[in-house]
Amino acid sequence: MLNKIMSAVILNGQELADKIKSDLAKKIFTLNKKPGLAVVLVGDNEASVSYIKRKEKACLEVGINFHKYLCPDNISEKELAELIEFLNKDIDVDGILLQLPLPKGFETQAIIDLISKDKDVDGFFSSGASEQVTPPTIAAIMELLKYTNEDLTSKKTLVIANSDIYTAKLDKYLSVFGIASVSRDSKIPDNCADYDIVIIALGQPNSLQKEMIKKEAIIIDVGINKLNGQIVGDADDSVKEVAAFVSPVPGGVGPLTVACLLKNVLEINLKLN
Repeated sequence: MLNKIMSAVILNGQELADKIKSDLAKKIFTLNKKPGLAVVLVGDNEASVSYIKRKEKACLEVGINFHKYLCPDNISEKELAELIEFLNKDIDVDGILLQLPLPKGFETQAIIDLISKDKDVDGFFSSGASEQVTPPTIAAIMELLKYTNEDLTSKKTLVIANSDIYTAKLDKYLSVFGIASVSRDSKIPDNCADYDIVIIALGQPNSLQKEMIKKEAIIIDVGINKLNGQIVGDADDSVKEVAAFVSPVPGGVGPLTVACLLKNVLEINLKLN
């Protein structure tokens, strides 16, 4: 259900994620060959280790076999490429996920592009290749926008992100809602309050303040930050006083992204088998 806090409706991504996982578990239960997800981590980034634990837990909840490959940060690109090639050929692995960010010195996109397109559950490969699945973060954003039940046709939309890897293909998907033009910025622009929809993924805690947004805007917060021991988003709590809809952190894009990732694993499994 939609929960109201202050004036904004809070978009409950956890509730949506739980429904998706429940549906997946029922479908996977009927399969002879269970789906398999391989996750590759290079180094011991604390946030990445935490993300992998959540994905492993989610996989176990729905019946997806989880294969974890923990690599030292001094692994060579050649060795990493050999591991990915092994997983490309492994019949027990339907989806491959390279946990980002990689340590400095690695050519991230070049390594991502080594993953077989048939097993790329993140959809991070270079543009030009046909997409097998919707990138999970984009799928999560789409689910939250759909959850508003608003007519989004021609809504002015702004994507604020310090990296394109999670949002680069967003424009095409937003067109489904009739959103024809999407503006982008790597920082919060002075005219942020001109936009009806703001999707923010800066990694800067509480950086989007209420005076920066349009009244009754839709705020989708993709940022995940640790501040004073707490997990917070890029949007300050004050935006709930002005916005019509806000996705919370935690409990918004994060759990929904994981659920959409698992959905991709099942989709690939059904295509491969």
